Amino acid sequence: MKNILAGALILASTLLTAQTYKLKSDEMKGQIVTLKGEVLNGYIKLKGDTRSPWNNQESVEFFTEDAMADGKVKGKEREKYRPDDIKAYIAGDRYFEAQKFSLMKMTMGMGIAKWYFIERMVDGDISLYRFYDTPDAVTVTTTEAERVAYEEELESMRTNPNLLLKKDDEMTTLQKVDFAAYISKCPEVQEKYKTGGYGIEPFHQDAETKLGKFIAKQVNSQQVMVVLPQILEDYNACVE
Repeated sequence: MKNILAGALILASTLLTAQTYKLKSDEMKGQIVTLKGEVLNGYIKLKGDTRSPWNNQESVEFFTEDAMADGKVKGKEREKYRPDDIKAYIAGDRYFEAQKFSLMKMTMGMGIAKWYFIERMVDGDISLYRFYDTPDAVTVTTTEAERVAYEEELESMRTNPNLLLKKDDEMTTLQKVDFAAYISKCPEVQEKYKTGGYGIEPFHQDAETKLGKFIAKQVNSQQVMVVLPQILEDYNACVE
């Protein structure tokens, strides 16, 4: 009798192991931060990848440990959240914060604000976010040249996200600020930046015309993208 019972327990354990849910490449441990500030632990399924990073800004799926108990996660066990449903979601070591804004309004002074999940790269007195432009849902290309041009545009959208800065609850684009003045609260970091201590040249301050200043700022902002997180980490540590 004891042997039968032991065999049954081993069989049950084997079946349970066989039913263990295997996470897919776009699924990982994560958290949801509710509108009330509660943190729910579970698993995140990212909607976007390296080919379509903008999809992570639109919605996210969340499921719990209990949902995996039978070796699969049913559709009804996956909760879908949009940016106006929650405060944030964490996927592994990536943090996506719900924000309502208009990039066009930031850059051109007009536009309608919309909710997005934007990835926070640096948190502190100055926070840094990465925001991807979203391609049109339907695009028709009739010639090879149009197809190539469209693919090049998509690749540019993937590799050149907008860098957004948030300070004193006001969000702006990197290109809109005088960056040296923006970090003036910490003279040490400001001086290191202005003298090339971070391995880049500061925005060109000798351009005399508005067009010259604009061009200089656009060119230098591409260089800043590489080391901007380190500059802001140093700045935030300085002003704590």
